[in-house]
Amino acid sequence: MIRQILGATALVFTSLTLASCNDTAAPTSIDNEAVGPRLAVASNSWVTRRDMPSTERYALAAATVTSSNGQSILYAIGGRTATGGSLSKVMAYHVSTDSWTYPAALPIPLYETNGAAVINGKIYVSGGRRSSSNDSETPFLHMYNPATNRWTRKADLPYGTWGGVTGMYGGKLYVLTHCGEEWFGCGSNDQPHFFRYDPAPNTWTELPAPPSAHQFGMGGFIGGKFYVTGGQRDNSTELDVYDPATNLWSTRAPLPNRRWRAVGVTLKAKLYVIGGVQVNSDGSASTVRTTSVYDPSTNRWTSKAQMPTARADIAGSLVFLNGQSRLDVVGGARPGNNVQFIP
Repeated sequence: MIRQILGATALVFTSLTLASCNDTAAPTSIDNEAVGPRLAVASNSWVTRRDMPSTERYALAAATVTSSNGQSILYAIGGRTATGGSLSKVMAYHVSTDSWTYPAALPIPLYETNGAAVINGKIYVSGGRRSSSNDSETPFLHMYNPATNRWTRKADLPYGTWGGVTGMYGGKLYVLTHCGEEWFGCGSNDQPHFFRYDPAPNTWTELPAPPSAHQFGMGGFIGGKFYVTGGQRDNSTELDVYDPATNLWSTRAPLPNRRWRAVGVTLKAKLYVIGGVQVNSDGSASTVRTTSVYDPSTNRWTSKAQMPTARADIAGSLVFLNGQSRLDVVGGARPGNNVQFIP
């Protein structure tokens, strides 16, 4: 099974053990001397930034908020240790100073959430698992307000969900996810479900599911449409596109290889799929360094510079340094668990 594959791949990294899986430390600085921005680097390249402190972390969520002084702050949210312990800890990476702090922790430990997105400066994280037991999937929606350093629970999803893909468009949250188990009311295991969340009335609406399942897939909005690809199922190379204007899905050029548990980030009207687990031509699965880029204008995938090390169960977000866009990827073991791609 996939968890066995990931357990094996995670062990190739040097492990650092977290003293407490459910650390709820108050906001504080860590490794926080201001080193300032790095020198300019070439396009289509990777740079290594300050490691995430203290722990090896997988299956986390990430989102970026712009601070009051215009700087990017990436939030690494929840996750699990290499041994499977779930985490409530949140870490904030300050891109301009290459430093980390601890904001308020999640109300409960969560990993394998549906991802995170930002609406009006607030971070929304839905679903996720509290433990490795079969009944641990949650329907929760948590919102973090950086201005107050507080988490608030919002309206629950209709089902306990996990391993989804989240995007934001028009001030609303779009979540493609999977219902955890029959006793959550889904009818059968691991069925895809697609929802829209509207913060104003604090309500969820179920939308048509895509043609293919994309559990642990990757995606994001480009030009007002939601692009989703990858996942652990047989047809997970498919690229499905949802148009909110028509409430319909269409299918475009598939991923070159079956991938899942990778980073999916949109930048400059392109979808980047970075790292993850890949099925090879001989049927074996391996963790990869690959950076694949989809361009909707040409309906083609191309390859860019590979990550410094192969990693899966990671997270990423668009950040800005000195006004220039970068893709920040976090997760896995130290060293090298905070790297940036320069497009």
